[in-house]
Amino acid sequence: MDERETATKLLALLGLAQRAGQLAVGASAVEKLVRRGKRPLVVVAHDAGEAQRRRYYGLQPVRGFVAGLVSRDELAAALGRRDLAIVAVGDAGFVAGIDRLGATAATVDARSDERPQPSVRKGEDSGARRRGR
Repeated sequence: MDERETATKLLALLGLAQRAGQLAVGASAVEKLVRRGKRPLVVVAHDAGEAQRRRYYGLQPVRGFVAGLVSRDELAAALGRRDLAIVAVGDAGFVAGIDRLGATAATVDARSDERPQPSVRKGEDSGARRRGR
């Protein structure tokens, strides 16, 4: 599956998640979902601003990040918004569907200015730190 086809399928899954009420849309909603400990899969538009990317990639704990596949305009159009840079999915079924799209794991440093390659970044288990492991 090529990158464009993967992006199209990702946007379709995000639309389904939105209709099912399982999608956090926008920075505030995503941050709230993370603070509640839901460990969502976060989708970040590849053309999000530098400061936004650093802020988003610093969110923890998350299952991972899908980065570099879709633009702000594509994300917004697919979800009926005017401008959108970040969404998150907390539902395990939708996360599994996105994982099946074939995105590969990559590491993103929250302090880095570089744009990650089209991929899913697996989040670290911050619960292990709280348990002292």
